[in-house]
Amino acid sequence: MAKKARRIKSMIDDCQRVLNLRSAATDVSAMTIHIPDQLARANRRLYQQCRAYDFRLKLANIDSNTERNYEIYTLSNAWWVKKSIEFAKAVYVNATKDEKSLLGSRKAKWNDFVIHTGTTGAVSNFANLFQYSPATSGDDMIAAEVTGDETLYEVVGQNSEVEGDHDLGNDYDYGFTIEAEDMTGSVRNYNIFEQYMLTRQHVTPQDTRAGPYSDLIDIDEVAMKNMKEAGDQAPFDLDTFPSPWVLADTIHVDQLMSPTSLYSKTITAPLGIVIVKKLTSSGDERTFVDGDNFILEVKKGKYKGVHAPAYRAAMELC
Repeated sequence: MAKKARRIKSMIDDCQRVLNLRSAATDVSAMTIHIPDQLARANRRLYQQCRAYDFRLKLANIDSNTERNYEIYTLSNAWWVKKSIEFAKAVYVNATKDEKSLLGSRKAKWNDFVIHTGTTGAVSNFANLFQYSPATSGDDMIAAEVTGDETLYEVVGQNSEVEGDHDLGNDYDYGFTIEAEDMTGSVRNYNIFEQYMLTRQHVTPQDTRAGPYSDLIDIDEVAMKNMKEAGDQAPFDLDTFPSPWVLADTIHVDQLMSPTSLYSKTITAPLGIVIVKKLTSSGDERTFVDGDNFILEVKKGKYKGVHAPAYRAAMELC
C-alpha cells in the first residue's frame, strides 16, 4: 500500500508551466518576457537563465475587434550564439572559482550567472505575471499581479559582475551583456558575441599557383584556378557576427473573422528571452493596452518541470 502511494505521489505534476502574462506598460509597442523569471515567480524557485527554454505563446485576447499582428523575437539558436554563451559562462566560472570556494554554502540562495539583456527601449518593458482569486461577490475572478521583489532581470546592471585585475590602476567591475559593449563606466560590460569573435582566427590562402599538376594534359588549369579562387572569400562577414535577434514566429488575428485563441509554434529561446512586438495588419506599431492578454506555455521537461537544456561552461574553442 505504501509503495502504491509513493508511485501515485511521483506522478503528480507540481510545476506551473502555463502562465498568464500582460504588458506592464501601455505606451510602448514591445514587451520582453524573461521565461526563467516568470517561472521563478509562479513556482517559487530559481530557474537559471543560462539555458534554452522551449515555449509557445497563445494570444488570449486583444484590445478591440480588429486585425493585429504580434511578432515574436528570440535570440538565434545558431551555433555561434550557443558558443558565445558557453564561453562567457566558462569565463565567469573560472573568474569566480576562488570566491565560490571561500563562500561555500554561504552563497546567496538565488544567485545565478546572468547575462545583461538591456534596460532601455523595448527590452525595458518587462511582462507581468498574473494569477487570480475569486471576487468577493458574483462569479468573476480578480486578476492579481505576481510581482518580483528582487528580480534578477528588472534592475539596472542586471548581470553577474566580477572585479578587474588590481594591476590595472583602477578597480572596475565587469559584467556580461548581449548589447553593445560598454567599457567606459564604473561597471563595464563585455559583449559576449564580440568577445567570442576574438577567439576566431581566419586564414585566407595566398598561393595563386594553379596547382601542382599544371603541366598534365588531363588537368584543366582554368578549372583548378577557379575552384581555388571562387570560394576563397567566405559568403558572410568574417569580422563580425550578425545581429543575434531573429523573428521566430508571428501570430495574426482578426477578431471579426476568427477566434483569438491562437498559438505560435513551439520555439526555442536561448537564455529564455522573448520579445513580443505589436503591429497592425499593415505593419504599423501599436501600443499595448490592458486588454492584451497572453498565455505562455513552457514545454514540460526534466529541469524543475520544464524542458530547458543547460549551456555548459566550455573553454574549448572550435
